[in-house]
Amino acid sequence: MTTTKALANGGYWIEGCLTTPPEGINGPLVFGANWLLEMIRSEDGVTWGFFWAPFAIIRVFPELPIRMNGRFVGFSFHSDPPAAWLTASMAFDLGDTPLASSPEEYIARIQTTRPFVLMEEPTVLSVALQAKNYIVRNYRTDLAISEVAGRVGVSHAHLTRQFKRSFGLTPIDYLHRLRVSEAIGRLSLGEPTLTVGYDVGFNDATRFYKDFRKVTGTSPGRCRQSLQ
Repeated sequence: MTTTKALANGGYWIEGCLTTPPEGINGPLVFGANWLLEMIRSEDGVTWGFFWAPFAIIRVFPELPIRMNGRFVGFSFHSDPPAAWLTASMAFDLGDTPLASSPEEYIARIQTTRPFVLMEEPTVLSVALQAKNYIVRNYRTDLAISEVAGRVGVSHAHLTRQFKRSFGLTPIDYLHRLRVSEAIGRLSLGEPTLTVGYDVGFNDATRFYKDFRKVTGTSPGRCRQSLQ
């Protein structure tokens, strides 16, 4: 069970236990408009921090000297990162540090740069990056991938190949995962399900429920319950 608490400045704080993802869920991990800073402490007493940058696509996770079990805390905001060295999605060693009990406590621990492992793809084709940036600017609208392809000057098929080669998923998959990622954060704060679906870019409830389940393995309603 994960609990979520709204923060005064519009962000949210989360804490809970790590669980095994539902069967059938695969593919890159996509993050929405807010950055997310997490701290995971394993049952072995080892702690790692994770910074997930806005709109990141994580397709390969590094080998870390930690078993992914135990508990975690984290917080998310739509603002500049809380430390200057957090410039891209990364994992960093926090030794045997106990879990922080607040955003302020976590921020105080990471003001000094720590050794880190970058987690985003370092080499991306130009066409794919242009398309990603266009999707990021327009994902809440009724956006068609043919429009994205036209904006970057290639065919729909060519864009799909280049995008998947760079990021490990197609442009339409990125668009849907991006919308679902934002929806998860808003549902965790108790916002109405249908309002969230339309606000993040789904033009009908059926599509929202279908893509949400495809990405998360559960329904928006069950997701909201599990995060409160």
